[in-house]
Amino acid sequence: MGTSFEHSKSNEYVGTQEQLLLERIQNGDKKAFADLVSDYEKPIYRICYRFFGNEEDSLDTVQEVFIKIYRYIGKFEGKSSLKTWIYRIAANTCITAFEKKKKEKEGFFKVFSDWFNSFYQTSPEDQVIERETSFLNVKTVTEKLSDLPEIYRMPVILKDIEGFSMDKISEILEIPLGTVKSRINRGRAILHDLLRPYYKGESYE
Repeated sequence: MGTSFEHSKSNEYVGTQEQLLLERIQNGDKKAFADLVSDYEKPIYRICYRFFGNEEDSLDTVQEVFIKIYRYIGKFEGKSSLKTWIYRIAANTCITAFEKKKKEKEGFFKVFSDWFNSFYQTSPEDQVIERETSFLNVKTVTEKLSDLPEIYRMPVILKDIEGFSMDKISEILEIPLGTVKSRINRGRAILHDLLRPYYKGESYE
């Protein structure tokens, strides 16, 4: 943790406040690291919860994320923004934990169902869904998300829930932009097919 933050061209993506915070952390300032945790613990928990759908796995993963941040921040060179670097660690840690556990995950936010309605249903008739059917959609999204392969799940979460741009997702996941687009499109298509039987009507044109 004693490595200083070098002022070099590679730091061009790091803002002044980030740079000062990094210098303090990399020089062993525990209060500075506590400030970083305070800034990021809620968004990181949100990412983890939306990936796993339960509190236990989410809290365990958040803890692991900050352990990794503490362990590796001394090697951070500023080639991306600090936020991108932190989200990259969070995404990779979620995926690794998921692969290790190999168990069904439950739960997701209703916002995903809202996104589904707005994304796939464009006509006024299609947008009018009976209350019982709407409840079923929310319940089904919660159940069916665990059937979405994790390779597609994280890109879809980052794009359609967290609102990151395609370019930023490419940075976070360290995959080509074209791969990001194809995984998001494929993930949406899979989820669409999984949920299709539960929607009123067959046409989404």
